[in-house]
Amino acid sequence: MVVGGNLSGPDPTWPTTTCINGWTFDFSLYYPTITSQLNWVCEEDWKPFLSQSLFFVGSFMASPVLGWASDRWGRLPIIVATNVMGGAAGVASAFTNSFVAFTSLRFLVGMTFDTHYTVVYILLLEYVSSEYRTIMANVPIMIFLTAGLCVMPWLALYLHDWSTFAIVIHASQVISLSFPWVVPESARWLLSKGRTKETVDIITRAAHMNKKSLTPEVIRELEEFGNKQKNAKNTEATALDLLKTPVLRLRFLVLCVMWLVIILAYDGHVRNSEHIGSNVFVSFTLVGFVELPADFLTMVLVEKVGRRHTTSITLVLSGVACLVIAAIPETYTTSIMALAVTGRFLITMSINVGQQYPVEVLPTVARGSGAGLIHTLGNLSGFISPYVVYLSKIGHYLPYTILGLVSILGGSICVLLPETLNQILPDTLEDGETFFTGQGYCYNPCAGSRNEDGDREIEQYTDSNSTFQDLNSDAENTGRIPQEEEVRERVA
Repeated sequence: MVVGGNLSGPDPTWPTTTCINGWTFDFSLYYPTITSQLNWVCEEDWKPFLSQSLFFVGSFMASPVLGWASDRWGRLPIIVATNVMGGAAGVASAFTNSFVAFTSLRFLVGMTFDTHYTVVYILLLEYVSSEYRTIMANVPIMIFLTAGLCVMPWLALYLHDWSTFAIVIHASQVISLSFPWVVPESARWLLSKGRTKETVDIITRAAHMNKKSLTPEVIRELEEFGNKQKNAKNTEATALDLLKTPVLRLRFLVLCVMWLVIILAYDGHVRNSEHIGSNVFVSFTLVGFVELPADFLTMVLVEKVGRRHTTSITLVLSGVACLVIAAIPETYTTSIMALAVTGRFLITMSINVGQQYPVEVLPTVARGSGAGLIHTLGNLSGFISPYVVYLSKIGHYLPYTILGLVSILGGSICVLLPETLNQILPDTLEDGETFFTGQGYCYNPCAGSRNEDGDREIEQYTDSNSTFQDLNSDAENTGRIPQEEEVRERVA
């Protein structure tokens, strides 16, 4: 009709109908996916986005519960359970042939997705002293995550079948069944529960492997602290306890906002990579490779300017890069690719510090449940991000405009967080309320010596219990929650 009527294109007023003869897919570059297998195209192109969003709904629902469970029963049991459950559901999803079955299994995978690595991250940092936390928080990510991101698209292309790819990547999670025999439980968590004997046994084995020995004085101090924690009333806590006092409440809420923004921006950058360049495998590999230099630069910056300023600056600059992309015509593919990689580089730095921040700010007794709730809000962003990327169908500028504005706002809010460089981790709710106080918004931990920072924090640790107990006593007598200014005055 277009040719016969000498028209330049179809008339939008013409009636349309669904395809009645089926679809033919071009697999010259891509491989068969669940989308092509079940024909999730045309009027059903919303199904992949809904399926992925429900993946994050699963994580949204399960992360707070599993985080609390890691505080209640230990880090190691939850690590094993989530990996086994996620691996089994992931392998089973490879054999589905319906939207409901596939989405249900992806929901189960999503329930374990966040916790199975977040608790590992917490376990790792709970064993590391302050001077090595930056290295241990970033080097494993720099090496293994970068390798995984660069290998994954080519592994998928080599296997050339989505179901085989799903089996390969999820079956590897069965290795977690060996963890109870090769990975020790968190000694810091055990000690916070008053399980002194197990703590001493683990640390003794570690000392023996490092050809060192524990002095009787160290063992006695561990036993005294463990007994104190065992008899204390607040050895068990939940994320709700983080909202009961002013300083912890503010820090916890800012951490929630920070992670919500970071996940929305990071996930948006990852998903939007398929709209950059002509080859999605090359684009994904390039933006994945930026993890390596971004992680390395993160390690340098957090030691030079601290956690707070690194997080804030990288988020703001990432947002600026997105806004510039939104202002560039879509035909400028090379410029868009360069700016997209720059934005991904910066948001990668943000997420690296963002993962470390809750572990250092939240106390041991509520670290798992608090981090779980924070990551739950991040998964809410993960639920939203596919729809943000979907807006590219209206205009390429829309996703980048949203990501840019949100990133700049989030980076500005992050200046309210405390600086944790060279500081010891808080263990109790009392520590969480009194540690890191007395810092201005421009506080630079590198302006003074490392020893001065350490001495200052040790003094805070020594006085924290009595200060917090006094505040609690005042609250019980007056029925009023102490405000942040009062806490700072008492600590000073």
